[in-house]
Amino acid sequence: MKVAYYTAGTVGAGHQVRGLAIERALARAGFAGEYRIFGPALPFAAAQALKAYEPVVVETDPLLRDPQTAHTSRLAGQLRDYAPDLLLVDMFWGPLRWILSGLDCEAWLLVRICPPHWLTGPPGLPFQSSQYARIIAVEPMRERGTREAIDPLVVCNPDECRPPGALRERLGIPNGRPLSVVLHAGQRGELEQLSRVAGTEAVVLDLFEREALFPAAEWLSDADRVVTGGGYNAFWEAHWLGYSQRTEWMPFRRTIDDQALRLELSRGTVPRRNGADTLACWIVEGGAG
Repeated sequence: MKVAYYTAGTVGAGHQVRGLAIERALARAGFAGEYRIFGPALPFAAAQALKAYEPVVVETDPLLRDPQTAHTSRLAGQLRDYAPDLLLVDMFWGPLRWILSGLDCEAWLLVRICPPHWLTGPPGLPFQSSQYARIIAVEPMRERGTREAIDPLVVCNPDECRPPGALRERLGIPNGRPLSVVLHAGQRGELEQLSRVAGTEAVVLDLFEREALFPAAEWLSDADRVVTGGGYNAFWEAHWLGYSQRTEWMPFRRTIDDQALRLELSRGTVPRRNGADTLACWIVEGGAG
């Protein structure tokens, strides 16, 4: 069986990290098939850990906007060449709107907090729910317009985190000295805002740096304080891995992600399970179709 994960997300690393979360969960579930992530070229050197990643061209391809030409696009060709049995679509259904009918596979749409019109579509590009066998909310949402919901997808589980003391040892910070961490994987310029809140003594973990720890969530059990944005991954990693009470959130403005609403709806929520493991079990036990 071949599984593909597709995203068009270009702000931060969140969309790609969800692809990695699914890859790891499939391995935990004993998946014996093939898995590949399709998404925009990544600006993060640390993201070279995504071995199954295949860059695609999305935003600059006018062919995708026309039902007569979409099937001739590079994206359509890459997906046809891979020939997945199951296509997991991360939020961005638009570029696939006129492609899915030409792919011989089942598709599941994964949706997080998004604008109300997201599952309606703009003029000339209407959302068609019948293209998806499953539409799955991957976090609490007010108006999810979905048929199913699972816990958030997190890149690792508690037993996969680095042992106590690992981050201090890596950074050369002795026990007894307070360890504050600024965690950044969003837009350039936001790091300065986070650093002003955290103070000059805070250690910066910035995914844009070549030597960045990736994924950073595995290392943060040592941190006495974490200052970060309110993005999907940072928020749910903290709640699933147990350091949310030591985390200070700065919700940044995004076009398609209401970080302030995420904090309002979900602060204090503890997921019952890593949603990536739920998704992987559905794939391994039930397959597609």
